[in-house]
This record gives sequence, C-alpha cells and structure tokens, in this order.
Amino acid sequence: MARRSKEEALETRSKVLDAALRVFSLKGVARSSLADIAKMAGVSRGAIYWHFANKGELLTALWDQVVQLYAPLAMASENPNEPDPLGKMKTLYISFLTNLVDDPRQQQMFRILFDASDRSKDTEAFRQLHITIRRQRLQSLLVALRNIKEKGQLPPTSDEHYGAVCILCFIHGLLANWIMTPDLFDLKKEAPALVEGMIRMLSTDKVTVEDDAQSSG
Repeated sequence: MARRSKEEALETRSKVLDAALRVFSLKGVARSSLADIAKMAGVSRGAIYWHFANKGELLTALWDQVVQLYAPLAMASENPNEPDPLGKMKTLYISFLTNLVDDPRQQQMFRILFDASDRSKDTEAFRQLHITIRRQRLQSLLVALRNIKEKGQLPPTSDEHYGAVCILCFIHGLLANWIMTPDLFDLKKEAPALVEGMIRMLSTDKVTVEDDAQSSG
C-alpha cells in the first residue's frame, strides 16, 4: 500500500509539472495561477500544495528536469578517470542543441527564461536561480577544461578561464538567438559544426591587450 501511495504521489507530481508547463506556455507565468494548473492537471489545489508551495518551486522543478538530462555527460567531462573528456564535452553540447529542436518542453523553459515581458516574482526568482547556475557552470567548465588539458586534448598553453567564458557565452548566445528567432538558422543541422568551431576556439592561446599592441606595432 505504501509503495502504491508513493507511486501515486510521483504520478500526481508529474501530472502537475506537465500541466504547469502547458499553462505557462498558454498564459505566461505571470498570468497563470495554481488554480489554472490544478484544473489543467485534473487535481485539487491541495494536491499541488502537497508538492509545490508556489509557481517558483514549479519552475525550479521543471528546470531540474532539463538539467538532469545532461548531467551525466557534463560530469563525465570533469571526471579525471574519463579517457576522452573532450569527446564527452562535444557530445554534451551537440546533443543538447539538437535535442532542444525536438523537445517543446525544453524550448518553453528557455522562452520563460529569455522572455523579459513575462515578469513576476516567480520568473524573477527563476532568472536569479539561472544566474547562480551559470556561475556554477563556469566553475564546472574550468574543471572540465583543466581535465581536458591534462589529458593532452588541448595545448598546454591554452587558457581554461578564457575558454570557459567563451563556451558559456557561445552556448548562451546560440540559445537566446534561436529560442527568440528560430528561423534565424537551422540549429539542428548546424549544431555539430557550431560545436566543432567552439572546440577549435579553445585551442587558441590567451591573447592579452599587451600582446595585441605589440603584434600591431
């Protein structure tokens, strides 16, 4: 009986998350209510409160679903025992970008993130959470790039800090541009070449302002 109750609770939680994403997609986060989500899910508001205190917690749980899809590959590129961390990084970003094209759930989460017109305390909290996650991702990329360099897959003179910054900005820029203007380029078709270009960029030595001034002089 206890096992069945746990399964039912997990099923209800999943139904609520699915409904929340549909309601957010139709009405925007700011104009949605927990009552709207309960109606869409076919559950009571009490059932929602059993799992989530507010829309902010729903957004966080929906985002966690996206993160968990790619966590194994991200951790593999940081693992010192992984023989091909650079290959795992390539696979991570190619799969992330190509899967995004086929997954409306992921697309909707990024629309919420990038849509500045949908403003509420919940969306602002979600965006602040994403800022924290980006800071954490920068640190994870530093670990991954050091690991990649130690495996001899990047030149010893490559700079992991600038490499991590470049990856973060490159991927964020691709996402923002494609989510807001999906006809701008064919993300699924071009993802492998775009990621390959990003990886090649990592092999470049750090260039300082002084170096640039000397070379131009």
